[in-house]
Amino acid sequence: MKKGIPRTLPPLGLIEMGRLGEVAVRVVAANLQGVLGIPVDLLQPMDIPTESFQEHRKQHDAGLILKHLASRSFPNHLGVLALTTVDLCSPILTYVYGEAEVGGTTAVVSSHRLRSNEDGSIVSLGRYYERLAKVSLHEVAHILSMFHCEKDDCLMHYCSKTHHLDRLGIAFCRRCEYVLKKNLALRCS
Repeated sequence: MKKGIPRTLPPLGLIEMGRLGEVAVRVVAANLQGVLGIPVDLLQPMDIPTESFQEHRKQHDAGLILKHLASRSFPNHLGVLALTTVDLCSPILTYVYGEAEVGGTTAVVSSHRLRSNEDGSIVSLGRYYERLAKVSLHEVAHILSMFHCEKDDCLMHYCSKTHHLDRLGIAFCRRCEYVLKKNLALRCS
């Protein structure tokens, strides 16, 4: 993917929101840099905004976290991705692995449901890091104006279950890769 990406691309800010762990943050940063060719700045950790907690659901509203991020200043950055361990939801979905503003500047990804399968069994650290990288790449692609893809082997394919994530490679289909390159070039001009 990174061939043909302009060198003048501003960095993406990566924020640990809560205690995810240095290895997980670095795995995500390396995948963003390696797959998308986007430079990544590791920014200061940030607390999870208390106003995002939905008491009746015992989850955090991903949209309210995006709103909190958007209210902050991240000059000279392409956008910002927050990584968290809290369980995320949206008003219309029971849970989400992540959420982003399509064509915007903010995204959030949760590791909460990525460490285990739907049956409760724990996955290896390698599988967990791979899932975290896939969801992060997907959400950052939304920042880059990408929509969901109908191809079930593309990173832009909507995945509602971890076994769907596991079937994906860490790659975009040819059409999405082309559109991503075009969108990245537009962000640099």
